Amino acid sequence: MLRRLFLLIIISAIPSMACMSTGLKDRKDRADDPVLRQKAMEAVKITEAPVIDGKLDEEIWLKSELADNFVQYSPYSGSPSKFRTEVRILYDNSAIYIGAMMYDPNPDSIYTELGERDSDYGLNADQFAVDISPYNDGINGATFKVSVSGVQSDKIPTSDHRSRSDTWDAVWESRTSIIENGWVAEIRIPYSALRFPKAEVQTWGINFWREVRRSREQSSWNYVDRETGSTFNHLGELSSIRDIEPPLRLSMTPYVSAYLEKNPYRSRPGFTYNGGLDLKYGINESFTLDATLVPDFGQVQSDDRVLNLSPYEVRYNEKRPFFMEGTELFNKGNIFYSRRIGSAPKGYYNVYDSLGPTEEVVYNPGESSLINATKISGRTKSGLGIGVFNAMTNSMYATVEDIESGDKRQVMTDPLTNYSMIVLDQSMKNNSYISLVNTNVWRNAEKDENFYTANVSGTEFSIRDRSRQYSFSGQAAVSQKYYKDIENDFGHAFHFRTGKTGGALRLEYVLEASSDTYDQNDMGYMKRNNELQNQVNISYNIFKPFWKILNSRTSFSFMHMMLYVPRVFTGAEFNFNSNVTFINHAMVFLRARYKPYGEDDYYEPRVEGWFYHRGREFATNVWLSSDRSKKVSGNIRVSYNKIWSPYDQYQYSFSFGPTLKLTDRFSLNYDFEIRKRINDIGYVDSNDEQEIIFFGLRNNMTVENKLQTAYIFSADSYLSLRLRHYWSRADYLDQYYTLNTDGSLTDADLDDNFDYNYNAWNIDLVYTWRFAPGSEMSVVWKNSIYSGTEQIFYDFGQNMRHMFETGMTNSLSLKILYYFDWMNLRKKS
Repeated sequence: MLRRLFLLIIISAIPSMACMSTGLKDRKDRADDPVLRQKAMEAVKITEAPVIDGKLDEEIWLKSELADNFVQYSPYSGSPSKFRTEVRILYDNSAIYIGAMMYDPNPDSIYTELGERDSDYGLNADQFAVDISPYNDGINGATFKVSVSGVQSDKIPTSDHRSRSDTWDAVWESRTSIIENGWVAEIRIPYSALRFPKAEVQTWGINFWREVRRSREQSSWNYVDRETGSTFNHLGELSSIRDIEPPLRLSMTPYVSAYLEKNPYRSRPGFTYNGGLDLKYGINESFTLDATLVPDFGQVQSDDRVLNLSPYEVRYNEKRPFFMEGTELFNKGNIFYSRRIGSAPKGYYNVYDSLGPTEEVVYNPGESSLINATKISGRTKSGLGIGVFNAMTNSMYATVEDIESGDKRQVMTDPLTNYSMIVLDQSMKNNSYISLVNTNVWRNAEKDENFYTANVSGTEFSIRDRSRQYSFSGQAAVSQKYYKDIENDFGHAFHFRTGKTGGALRLEYVLEASSDTYDQNDMGYMKRNNELQNQVNISYNIFKPFWKILNSRTSFSFMHMMLYVPRVFTGAEFNFNSNVTFINHAMVFLRARYKPYGEDDYYEPRVEGWFYHRGREFATNVWLSSDRSKKVSGNIRVSYNKIWSPYDQYQYSFSFGPTLKLTDRFSLNYDFEIRKRINDIGYVDSNDEQEIIFFGLRNNMTVENKLQTAYIFSADSYLSLRLRHYWSRADYLDQYYTLNTDGSLTDADLDDNFDYNYNAWNIDLVYTWRFAPGSEMSVVWKNSIYSGTEQIFYDFGQNMRHMFETGMTNSLSLKILYYFDWMNLRKKS
């Protein structure tokens, strides 16, 4: 089997090696081609605005210069687009107007699938987009995109400036129409959606994009070099923008919501209602204040909960709108994890340790109550980005009752807590930057030594050369914990990488370390500390079609791992990765990993200074995907992992996911996965007094089913359904061990039952109607079951019956929010 895999690896790498010399030559040719140089156009100011109706039939559009001669980004980077595109720009004192004509010889073949807002990446439809950078620095700005079917998407550059985030939502207008020789997009972007400097005459960075879905061609007005790894710093110029003033950017979005909930712990349904407000205020032309007062996040998508047998915390994605929108600046330094705010109280589990012999916990809230949150962010004319974030959660208490006397007492599980963050980010030439960041968590609990104040200060930087082919980047941080009566904790961490990070051939060295006392987890997320790693990465990218290959990336890496304190070797790892997209848009992903010395795992024992030695390991997985633009598509993934040990340990998984696009309005996606770990060994218990750590031999099987479907009534009205069932069981084989100081195991007798059978069931049915710009009504039904038992079920049907017998929670909610813009209100008055 290993011999066959090695042969497959060699075959996957051949296209990369064959194209290496060709790619280097292509780069020089592009630099000499006038078609690929930076383009420019002058803006034309108007006094009468065009009607946004998707027609472009008004003569006023003819006053504008024409942006045409688009260049392919993919598949044939640098070649002229096969489809003619013409774009015109106008502006007045309140907005910028964009009219785009996408010519197509076969308009009846244009893909027109409908989707939800910001669904552009998965949308099976032709699309048009504009990148705007009012500071013309290649870093700050926004992307506005509309599909032929009218679906809007808007994005801003991520903190690393290499991609774009759709967590930002702006209020702007667009209309589209299909005509006899192609399709039209007409866009109005109010200045309230942009941040731009005060200047009599301005030059903005701008670029236009077009995607023809049936041929997968992506083209842009200004040429974008795919080999630099960034698109937003390849902008053309829009000059002669005169006498425009940054408007008063003040908007409010009040909301009301109502919930009807029935859970198995209450005999009657409970009814609650809420009201609150989101506020946006432009402090000046560069900075914006965002605030949320008495927020309600009850309608966000349910988390994909799992059975966690590892020593590490499960990280869940942020889904609350306020903590997703406009937070790119706060991602600097990688020390901010917004799910900490409003998470489980710090002392949630301490309550159970303080119970008397006749006491029980009758009430213990699982989430802290968020009072408010505020963020201020923006960037000065000199390129200095400033971000200030603050949020406050209320004191939380659990109720403990004496079952004999009936007396109740309150136990504080989380004091009044303030979370704050400050970011300074200076942009420099060549898309380089340097940042300073600080987070602080203050807890109002002077009399309780279990609580403390936490502070993390850090920096992030990236220095790139003029060609953006070479870079040196890194992060460094210091953590401090301040206690009342005990010694304070200090720690440090850093991550540096340097090398050739652009172009087809890339080579990179990475050094990463964290001390045993470093801890950023009060406001950030870190899986583990006390590590010292050296890594070398080499990769080759194919950007132009070659043979039957559309594009590909092949990489090799080697990692050497140690503890930071003491400096002991813990393992080494070789990795191979190959991603290939074929001309028919099918994709193949191949992964392989080999640990020749096994691993000394210092985290699985859960006790400082102890480690468990795993034998040498080999893992591989293959993922295949068909063309997703077809009516029927899908993917298959197979993985296998082998650990050489006396226990015959291995694991494998299989998954498949068909997708049906039944109409342009209705789609259905199903994902199935089964994972099995055979003779897995892990921590089960410890005896602190005798310093004994127990491990157990177990079989772990996980089955996950997900069904997602959506019906799109229009670009502003849609119904979506998401159903997920997760079933995982840890079946211990009555074979237990004690951990020895050299990482080996010795047989042990243990009578406790550690078997665990876990189910998570979620249904999220959501109807959304955007009835006005920035305003929407949403109706959500949630159905959930979370059950865990020591009884193991081997039959799927029997497991399902037991899960439904444990009781479910049903929630039906209505939320209405309305967007008020001060400039619009003033115009109407």
